[in-house]
Amino acid sequence: MTSLYRQILKKAWLITKKYPYLWLLGFFAAFLGNGGEYQVLIKQIRSVKLQPETIYNLRLWLLSASPEFNISLGRSLLLGLFIIVALGLLALLVWLAISAMAGLILGSAQANRNEKSTFTKLLQGGSQNFWPVLGLQVIAKIIIYGILTLILAPLMLAAFAQGNQFLNIFILILTFLIFIPLTIVVSFVTRYASAFVVLSKQKIMLAFQNGWRLFSANWLISLEMALLLLAINLLAGLALLLVSFLLFSPFFFVGLASTLQHPGTFWSIVAVPLIIIVLLTLALGAALATWQTSAWTLLFLRLTEGGRAYSKLVRWVATLPEKFKRRQAKV
Repeated sequence: MTSLYRQILKKAWLITKKYPYLWLLGFFAAFLGNGGEYQVLIKQIRSVKLQPETIYNLRLWLLSASPEFNISLGRSLLLGLFIIVALGLLALLVWLAISAMAGLILGSAQANRNEKSTFTKLLQGGSQNFWPVLGLQVIAKIIIYGILTLILAPLMLAAFAQGNQFLNIFILILTFLIFIPLTIVVSFVTRYASAFVVLSKQKIMLAFQNGWRLFSANWLISLEMALLLLAINLLAGLALLLVSFLLFSPFFFVGLASTLQHPGTFWSIVAVPLIIIVLLTLALGAALATWQTSAWTLLFLRLTEGGRAYSKLVRWVATLPEKFKRRQAKV
């Protein structure tokens, strides 16, 4: 059994280095979040933790909300204009992020076949898949937050109204046990379904069904892959933090010293390292998004076109009899 992840991660890194036009797609796709499924899980854990407080605050707001509003016509027009502009910018950002993600999937598959493209062509190709990929994201959010809002939240609200601390703890634990596996599974299914939409041109529901079948048949591989990517993301984040500290610290202390003689020069001194750190952060985010999407695309192609694949745990267990025989032979 040959190594699965080493080959995929290595080739994804080679694709990231060889095709720099993918980085710009990665920059926009990074707005969807790096870190993979376990990062999504962390966010949802926070949502569950904040759910009691959210429920309580919503209850207070509903009780205290007043139908009386006193806003002038000019302010109403400005508020409406602000809302329209904000929604327009949000729509543009969503379009760029979703189209860039779909373009990255398409570009990674092309790069795997040693085919070159351009940022414009891939963004255009990704935009052609915008609505189905967005639809998959919406379905995922509806499933996750629908269960949280329509089932778990009323259950938590009814339990907290009893004032029983033991019951409250039990409900929170039960919520975690339901919500955490659901979040992970939906995230993986959505990722595979997006690849089915972009690469196989499948319809949304068929892609979601096939995404579920692919995940259920390779759930352990998916979990191991996500864990590896999370570990690498954490290491990259720590490296960026260390570089930022080493870069910023000298300018910070120089700025403090110069402030004693020339007040107001602090920010002009530390502005340079701050700009460099911001640029490094953006570049790292774009590179990680490109590399991770390439890795998941290569894994998808391996699972759908490359025959049977085995997880690291399965391959390790399979080698145990041979290791045991060798140890017995030495004895």
